[in-house]
Amino acid sequence: MIPHLLRWLACPECGAAFDLRPFRSPGVGSDAVEEGVLVCRACRSPYPVTGGIPRLLPNAWERHRAFRAEFAADLGRLDLAPPPRGRIQRFERLHRLTARAFGYEWNTYRTTSREEDIVTFFWLTGVDLDVYEKLPVTDVFTFYPTEADVQKLDGSRLAGATVLDVGCGMGKYLAVVSEYAKEVIGLDLSDALLRARRVTANRQNIHLVQGDILAPPLVRDRVDFVYSVGVLHHTPDAHAAFLRAASLVKPGGALAVWLYPTELNTSPYATWVHRIQDDWLRPVACRLPPRALHAVAGLFGRLTFVRDRCAERHAATGSRLAYYAAMAAGAVAVGRHKDPEIAAFLNFDWYSPQYRTYHSEEQLRSWYREAGFRSPRILPQRVSAIGTRSGSE
Repeated sequence: MIPHLLRWLACPECGAAFDLRPFRSPGVGSDAVEEGVLVCRACRSPYPVTGGIPRLLPNAWERHRAFRAEFAADLGRLDLAPPPRGRIQRFERLHRLTARAFGYEWNTYRTTSREEDIVTFFWLTGVDLDVYEKLPVTDVFTFYPTEADVQKLDGSRLAGATVLDVGCGMGKYLAVVSEYAKEVIGLDLSDALLRARRVTANRQNIHLVQGDILAPPLVRDRVDFVYSVGVLHHTPDAHAAFLRAASLVKPGGALAVWLYPTELNTSPYATWVHRIQDDWLRPVACRLPPRALHAVAGLFGRLTFVRDRCAERHAATGSRLAYYAAMAAGAVAVGRHKDPEIAAFLNFDWYSPQYRTYHSEEQLRSWYREAGFRSPRILPQRVSAIGTRSGSE
């Protein structure tokens, strides 16, 4: 963490500014802080900085026992008011499974290619609104772009901007955005930030923060561009999470989000599949030890290839056996990717979240209006949009 980051940070409990007490830097002559503590100027809540990452969660003080032991003498000289146990318990009751699942996921799986990450970011956020004419995409999640496709994209909208990624995970979109923006902040609930730090280690304009978007540890009205790709629907309250993210955007700035879409013209089979996956399997799967779910996801990832081969055979021959095999595999296996490991990753990503909600374009429009954003533009991939906050700096 560099001290410059303080201009964007605020106490998640009371909103006041922090004082930074550094204990260790990464090297001689560096002003960065590898180990230290942030202390709220108002409520005196302490938050560790460990591994160069400010840990701005209610359970961070209790969780980082080794940090407290190592720097006990320094901490003992400070006026601190650690959070009460009840607040920690409420936070962990709401978020423990989510943080565990995504922390394991992003520190374990090899994910999509650089080209896929770049195109997916542009497609879901509307940073370059001409992308929808430039690329022959019907579903960005099954599109395998080339370097020639990447070269068509224009990120100049982000030039000189401060950008916030809400739910940055292991940092694959941070690496994309940092090519264009002046400053990039990655906010995440989980220890996926450990991998994000490795992935973005050579990007001096990227700053990582561990925090909860429902109690964002950031100053309101200060960020030029906020985006959240596939994250808000995994919070206990997607609507509240959207409004908190929107509050961080400065007047005249922009907010882009992608949410899971509600089904249109749902068939009896789709309704049955939804019941199997969301009502029966996921509530059990999200509570499995991550290693156990990893094994299940690997099996389901292989089933996606069975599903697709059987569907192709049925289309070619009319085989009823192939038809029923495809239907059975498709009832539990989700996603589609040519790489088996990423197919497994997509299934882990689907079954591990404690929370998952579905949304419509009209609902998203109403949220933008409620947050004071004018004329949000609905983007081609359901349900994604970008909007500009009313007013000016």
